[in-house]
Amino acid sequence: MNQREIRIFAPYVEGVRLPEPEIEAMTYAECMKKAAEIGLARFSRDTLAKLSHIHYPHFGEYLSGARKLDRERLFLFCMYAGCEYPIQWIELAEKKARAEYRAQSAQVLGEFVQQAFAQRAAA
Repeated sequence: MNQREIRIFAPYVEGVRLPEPEIEAMTYAECMKKAAEIGLARFSRDTLAKLSHIHYPHFGEYLSGARKLDRERLFLFCMYAGCEYPIQWIELAEKKARAEYRAQSAQVLGEFVQQAFAQRAAA
């Protein structure tokens, strides 16, 4: 029997984002759960796992946040889910870490300069 195959695919949609205060109030696992809810409205679990290059038996662990997705898989998951909450959460965490490191670096540098001037004044 000669049948034609018709491929059906969900069209590309821009990822949904939330304001920073709302993302800040959520945990990574909550972000993954919300993204999964949106993604599972578009695709089935096994299809979403396959498109995201996630081994299906571990898919639930990734969605619960027990396992972290690497950058490529996270990007694929968010792209197909149409939701960028997890990426947005990671970007916010990186931004906080950079700000904290800058503050600590400035503090240490300030203390070093004060000690140097104190030693010079004492001499």
